[in-house]
Amino acid sequence: MTRGGVERGVHVDIAVVTGSAGLIGGAAVRRFAPSFDLVVGIDNGMRQEFFGPAGSVARGLAEAERVPNYRHHRVDVRDQGAVDAVLRTWGPDVRLVVHAAGQPSRVWAEGQPLTDFGVNALGAVTVLDSVRRHCRDAVFALVSTAKVYGDVPDALPLVETATRWELDPAHPFHEHGVDESIRLDRADRTFLGVSKLAADLAAQEHGRQLGMKVGVFRCGSVTGTGQAGVQAHGFVSHLVRTAVRGAPYRILGHGGKQVRDVLDARDLVEALWHFYLAPKPGAVYHLGGGRARSASVLELIARYEHLTGREVVFDYSPRARFADPRWWISDTRAFRRDHPGWSPAHDLDDVLLALHRHWGGVEVAA
Repeated sequence: MTRGGVERGVHVDIAVVTGSAGLIGGAAVRRFAPSFDLVVGIDNGMRQEFFGPAGSVARGLAEAERVPNYRHHRVDVRDQGAVDAVLRTWGPDVRLVVHAAGQPSRVWAEGQPLTDFGVNALGAVTVLDSVRRHCRDAVFALVSTAKVYGDVPDALPLVETATRWELDPAHPFHEHGVDESIRLDRADRTFLGVSKLAADLAAQEHGRQLGMKVGVFRCGSVTGTGQAGVQAHGFVSHLVRTAVRGAPYRILGHGGKQVRDVLDARDLVEALWHFYLAPKPGAVYHLGGGRARSASVLELIARYEHLTGREVVFDYSPRARFADPRWWISDTRAFRRDHPGWSPAHDLDDVLLALHRHWGGVEVAA
C-alpha cells in the first residue's frame, strides 16, 4: 500500500506548502524539494477568482508540478475535511508546514470581507488545527504581513522629500526600520489587515499556549518572478509587467512617494528554512528587504528606467488607499539575531531585472 506513491511504513521527511502555486508557496516548493523526500502542495487556484485571468496561478502550478518529488492537492484551506485528509495521509512524517495561502488584496477584501476573513483567518486556523492533530511536532511557518499594523506607521515623524517620504533621522527606527515593538492598537487597518491579524494571533497562541513550533513572519513587499502582479496586489511585479507592455502604470496616492522595502521571495523562503532548522515556538518576526532594499514608487520607476533604458509611462490617482501608510521599512535584526546565517541575497536591481526578463523584456547587458 502507498500514500500518494510513498510506501506505507517507510520513513520519509515531508514538507507541506499551502498556496503552493503562488509566489511564496512556489518559491518554497522549489527551495525545499531538494531537502525533503516529498513536498506536498495545497492550492485551489482561487487567486484567479480574486483578480481575474491576469492573476491566475496556473503557470505557477505547472512549474510546481515539474518538480519530481512534488504532489499537488487542489484543496480549499477553509475545508477542514479536505485539509484533514491531506495531513492525515502524511501524518508524523511531516516535518515542515509553510502556510502561504491567502487572499492578499485590501481592495478585494473591502468588497468581500466575509470571504477574505474565511480564507485568511479561518483558513489559517483550519490548517493549524489539522497540524496539531496529525503532525504536531512539525515546524509551522505562517506568512503574515506588515499590513496587520494598518496605518500605525503614519504616526511616526515622517518628512516629505522630493522623491519619498522618510522617517526623521533622529527616530530610533530610522537606521534599521520598524521593529516588533511598534504598537498594534488604535489603528485604521482594512479588512485585509484584520483577517491577517486574526490568523497571526491564532498562530502565536498555537506556539505559546500549545507549545507548537510556530513562527509568524510579518513581511513587507515580497515579489519575484512567480508573482502574477495586478493593480490590486503585487505592485513591483505589476509595475514591471505594465512597463514591458508599454501600458500606463497607475500610482495610487501619496504622489508615488510611499516607501516600501522589497524582498525577493527566494530570500523569504530561505529565512523559513533557517527557522525550520532552529524554531522558536510563538516567535514573531519582521521580514523584509530592510533599508538597503527600500524605495518609493517613484524611485523604483526611475531605477527600472535606468537599468533597462525603457521609459515608464505612469499617471496618478490622487486618492490614497484607506490605511495605506506612507513609509514602511522592516527591521529584520530580531530574526537575524536568532538565525545569524540568513541575509537577503537579491538586491533591488536583481529583482527588477529578473521581473523584466520574466515579463518578456529585452535582455539587458550585465
